[in-house]
Amino acid sequence: MYTFEEALYHVYHNWRESVDEFLSEKMISWVAEIGHSYLSARMKELRRKEPFTARMLDFLKLTPYFGEEEIASIKASLEEWELRREWEQLKERGDFFARRKEPNKAIPLYKRALQFTENAALLNNLGIQYMQVSALQEGLSCLTRALSLEPKNFSILLHYIEAAILNGDYNKAAKAIKKAHEQNPENADIEFLRGLMEFEKKDNTAALSHFEKAMEMDKTVSYYAHKAIDIHLHMRRFEKALDVLKKTHPNAEYFAKEAEIYAACGDNARAIKSMQQAIIYNADASQYAKLAAYHRLDYDTASAETVIQKALTLSPENNIVRLENARIKKGLGRTREYQAVLNEILKSFKDDYRSD
Repeated sequence: MYTFEEALYHVYHNWRESVDEFLSEKMISWVAEIGHSYLSARMKELRRKEPFTARMLDFLKLTPYFGEEEIASIKASLEEWELRREWEQLKERGDFFARRKEPNKAIPLYKRALQFTENAALLNNLGIQYMQVSALQEGLSCLTRALSLEPKNFSILLHYIEAAILNGDYNKAAKAIKKAHEQNPENADIEFLRGLMEFEKKDNTAALSHFEKAMEMDKTVSYYAHKAIDIHLHMRRFEKALDVLKKTHPNAEYFAKEAEIYAACGDNARAIKSMQQAIIYNADASQYAKLAAYHRLDYDTASAETVIQKALTLSPENNIVRLENARIKKGLGRTREYQAVLNEILKSFKDDYRSD
């Protein structure tokens, strides 16, 4: 951002994401640095204002950037949000970051929500996010507790099975799979989880059989096909991997997986084209980071840097994006910038840990 009006625009359209930042010391200092000492002083005063809705509205009205109708429109949303219980607000914000595939931001929010109330939905979501950052034992612990609170919740049961498998607790997983099959014998996820267990046991042939059966049971779930593709890639059967992919519906995930296949066989030029197609469907920061990585692997660091800047614009604190940015800096021989980015990433991990 370069102007205060851009900051107002961002907060107005992303207020759920900005509730902790719009009156932070960093934000107030930035406003002063760009020549608005009066506004920064007013922001300091607003920090003491209650309730939250009044604080946010007064911030948005610091300059006449928004009209009365726009202010009235967001006021209704803010008041409705504030009336909800604290844990629901925290869960909503955690869900927001989970959808954006930023588990390191979602996890602290879910943990804070659990300080207000313990319920299965929060524990389930927290468990899933722990799995995303490979905190497998913590994920299994959360999902075990969630299942104890709602033992008939089929979705939680499936997540628990996956966590048990990835933790190597195959006996627990097998018992839970049997229970899930008794509840819903026609569910393709059960067959997929059987395949996942064989995959973790390094039996690729058995795993592939289960994944293919899951694909036949439910052709709408592309993730089954993607796991089958992973096995073909592991065995360097690239044509078979493409054949499996062609059985799924073209969308962002389709072209991202196609790019992965081409990159695995060393065809980075085609991987770039596929990733560009994926971005047409879904232009999020992670997709741009993947495209930048393929440019880098194709020794086109100039294009890689251009693309990663787009990703940073969309999500400057996304560690996947920042890590790829560091790799590009290293490829360009800018060692100091590379080290600076790595230090930023390390600091963010420490900050996330402290916030837990």
